[in-house]
Amino acid sequence: MSASGATAQDSNWKAREQGEEARYIHEKDQAQLAAIRDQLNKADKSQPASNTASSQDRDFEGGFGGQEDLEDRYATTSGEH
Repeated sequence: MSASGATAQDSNWKAREQGEEARYIHEKDQAQLAAIRDQLNKADKSQPASNTASSQDRDFEGGFGGQEDLEDRYATTSGEH
């Protein structure tokens, strides 16, 4: 068996490598999340609070496409229509 084959079979080495990979991925994810938070904070600061309040005051129809009042007439039948 070659030296590289023996290293790949070593469970201690494999666990250490997997741990280092997991730590690297975690750090990378945390950096991305921090960048996204910074962007969101900048966007929130650039928009005045009055714009967000006025969007809540708009009259809008709830549901999906205005069909929230429709009934399913066959929901309680025995299937004989």
